[in-house]
Amino acid sequence: MRLRRLVELMERERIDVYIISQKSSIYYYSGTTGGTFLLVNLDFEPLLLAPKVDYTISLEQAKGCRVYPYKRDQILEIIESELKKINARVIGFDDLPIEVYKGLNERYKEGEFINTSKIIWEMRKIKDPQEEALMRRAGELASIGMNSIMESLREGVREFELAAEAVHSMMRAGAEGLAFPISIASGPRSVYPHAGVTDREIKRGDFVTVDLGASYKEYKSDLTRTFIVGRPTKEKAEIYETVLKAKEAAMMEFKEGAKGRDLDKTARDIIDKEGSSEYFVHSLGHGVGLDIHEPPSLSEISEDTLTSGNIVTCEPGIYIPGKGGVRIEDTVLVGRGGAERLTRFVESLDEVCI
Repeated sequence: MRLRRLVELMERERIDVYIISQKSSIYYYSGTTGGTFLLVNLDFEPLLLAPKVDYTISLEQAKGCRVYPYKRDQILEIIESELKKINARVIGFDDLPIEVYKGLNERYKEGEFINTSKIIWEMRKIKDPQEEALMRRAGELASIGMNSIMESLREGVREFELAAEAVHSMMRAGAEGLAFPISIASGPRSVYPHAGVTDREIKRGDFVTVDLGASYKEYKSDLTRTFIVGRPTKEKAEIYETVLKAKEAAMMEFKEGAKGRDLDKTARDIIDKEGSSEYFVHSLGHGVGLDIHEPPSLSEISEDTLTSGNIVTCEPGIYIPGKGGVRIEDTVLVGRGGAERLTRFVESLDEVCI
């Protein structure tokens, strides 16, 4: 049970009470989307605080904890009362709003408040079999969305029209929402890693980089493909092939024990060899789960080492102003002997030319 494991970690770190306020972590431990603060201690049943507007859904969904409704001006008083009840000396927290943090420090001077989000991520970054299954489904839904983009992509269609097709197809297939706002970056906009969606018309010769993800039972997926409208120039083909080569090389090393910075370097070295290192402007990847960006990190400065059960992205990219941008990305489950792609879609140059 997740709450029992959290208590074990609290005992190891000598924490009397842990206050969880990150929505995704509250869901992870209690199963509800409605709570605002979850107080976990060593001796009593955890307490979930829910605003009155979310009290009913919290009461119905939450497992393994008491549920208490509150008004906004009561929150400090309620938490202080819980801390006094057990004479808490060390209070851990993940992401307290600053006004709550300051208020509790002023009211409850008997204890020390410390940010110990690492123990939450120690658990969350390793997915259990149930989480893996949910994320496989989220990955399948993202692939459905990407397929609808590919089927609708042609000269003259607008970016927002393509986005509408993806949203429609994913939600008809069972997605509960988007993992993040879809990005469709066409033509000169393809050099923007976070491009959003505009009313720009797709033109012949464009790179069209599509970044999308589905949310399924709160779990997320992340998938990017770059399409080319028409036959690519030699230069554009070379940019695309370099990114694909970097992704494939890194993917070969995705397994338990691999270091995040080494994986990033594998991809970066290939792009550097082709003279495009300055145009790879982000890290190789990041963890995915209940949040679209989670530990572990795959970057030049990462201190993380992959463990079986991690779910991460692999997404090298090249963005050259005046020429265009390419990114190719999959969501990947790390295992002891290698990696499993949770998002699957065509990626060879011939297949992405429309």
